[in-house]
Amino acid sequence: MNDPQGRYANQPVLTCPGPDGRPVAYLSRRLLPDPAAMTIAGVAALQPGERLDSFSARVQGVATAWWRIADAHRVIDPRELEDPALQLLKVPVPEAGGGSGA
Repeated sequence: MNDPQGRYANQPVLTCPGPDGRPVAYLSRRLLPDPAAMTIAGVAALQPGERLDSFSARVQGVATAWWRIADAHRVIDPRELEDPALQLLKVPVPEAGGGSGA
């Protein structure tokens, strides 16, 4: 149900009763980590027109790890980081457990 390398990797699976009374599983709420507590591997330039997933693939080797970069900038919507004014983006070191501590 949960990607072991994804941003919800460390979140517990909870249940609540569905309309028919049977339990419905869901992942608990994920709070954004404090960027000041993250270890930054470096800073890299976002190319004009580059999407955050493409940037992540280029600098981290994994397109689906774009959320780590978003966490380092404390944004929820990745499109905020694709703004041409943001030419340099912080690239955090992945933390143990795959979930970047979140």
